[in-house]
Amino acid sequence: MRNDTMGIILTGDEKIAPLTNIRANSALPIAGRYRIIDFVLSNMANSGITNVGIATESNYSSLMDHTRSGKPWDLDRKDQGLQILPPNIENEKYGVIRGNIDLLAGIRDYIHRSKQTYVILSLGNMIYNIDFDAVVKEHIENQSDITMIYRNVAGLKDSDLSRFTLLELDEEKRVKDIEVQPYYPKTTNVSLEIFVMEKVLLESFIDECSSRGDVDFVKDAIIKKMNGMRMYGYEFDGHFYKVDSLESYYKTSMEFLKAERRAELFNSSRPIYTKTKDQCPAKYGDEAECINSFISDGCVIEGTVINSILSRGVKVGKGAIVRNSVIMQDSVIEDGAEISHIVFDKEVVITSGRKLIGQDTHPLPIAKGTVI
Repeated sequence: MRNDTMGIILTGDEKIAPLTNIRANSALPIAGRYRIIDFVLSNMANSGITNVGIATESNYSSLMDHTRSGKPWDLDRKDQGLQILPPNIENEKYGVIRGNIDLLAGIRDYIHRSKQTYVILSLGNMIYNIDFDAVVKEHIENQSDITMIYRNVAGLKDSDLSRFTLLELDEEKRVKDIEVQPYYPKTTNVSLEIFVMEKVLLESFIDECSSRGDVDFVKDAIIKKMNGMRMYGYEFDGHFYKVDSLESYYKTSMEFLKAERRAELFNSSRPIYTKTKDQCPAKYGDEAECINSFISDGCVIEGTVINSILSRGVKVGKGAIVRNSVIMQDSVIEDGAEISHIVFDKEVVITSGRKLIGQDTHPLPIAKGTVI
């Protein structure tokens, strides 16, 4: 158990309209019954971290409803446990959150009061299964000031690499250079936006950057301090996914339909926990057909579902066809309707005989509560 380490999760600020109009990026449903934040939260809980703060920027009611006291992750504790930290901008002269430095400055008191020596700072829009305990141990052994988790993704196109922060490393995995979303990438070492450091160092970064009016943690704190610090990379050899656009959300969702990805991400030695809801099992009609799909509890299937992910309470009518789609909670596809490459938010209804067709590279999103 890592009693010497605390966790801080910064919820994603990328806008994925219309899915994030009502929720934080980290609260997006994934794989039918999970939320994106479940992965980093579970990784921290599995590593014995018992003090975790989630710093939010906006639209955090859904996130708060999902995490609540932190019981699914064994973080419902009298002392510390899980803390939801809404934005605190009352004393900020700008009056708005301009970047993650402002977000961290708003929780500066929480960080200072925490008793742990080390902190794991992570974005909440990443999906992975990592042993954080091993990362902290290597951080201490290297006597590193900052350890950054990365994955070498040789073969990825430059346009895809440009979505990420990239690390240039020497033979000892010491960080030589950092590029933030470069147009012409010089390396294939992708940062997972996870940073391990001593808590007092994070506090000094926050204070120094705030006093200068800086706003970006990587550009204004990490990169500007590179020459005077020992910064090392920790190589992760598993799969990870960054959800920062509708296309990446759709592609990541489809990855869960692959058995090998599920076996890796839902590792039995490091389980992924989530908020549980007691619902009856899915019900299938006499003419129902389901092929390579996730069907959650409470669904009623009377039509055909192929290569799709259905959250709790979804209804698919007789003669309806659902292909290559992501359908969120309590949506209804009525008799004879057909959809393909669609992302439905919660409580969407497509009426009888309607047809909606998107594309693999451009899935069609439908906002919550829409009736078509």
